[in-house]
Amino acid sequence: MSNYPNIKMYSCSEDVINVEHLDINYAIANHFKIPTITILIDGNINTFLTNVTLTTARINFSAKYTGSVKYNTISTK
Repeated sequence: MSNYPNIKMYSCSEDVINVEHLDINYAIANHFKIPTITILIDGNINTFLTNVTLTTARINFSAKYTGSVKYNTISTK
C-alpha cells in the first residue's frame, strides 16, 4: 500500500472590502485534478464560481461584499 496521500485539501480565509469577485490561488495544494471548492461567507449574499482550473478560481458575489471569505478545496486521486 502506498504512503502517498489519496486526498489533498487546502483552506484559506481572506478579508475583502466592497468587491464583486475574488480571485483565489490554491496552487500550493498541488491537487490531483480540478478540485471541489466550498465557500463560506457571512450575510445574505449568493456566491458562484467561474474560471475554475487546477490552480485558480474566481469567486463571484451576487452583490458587492465586504467581510470574510472562507474557502476549502478538495481533490481526490
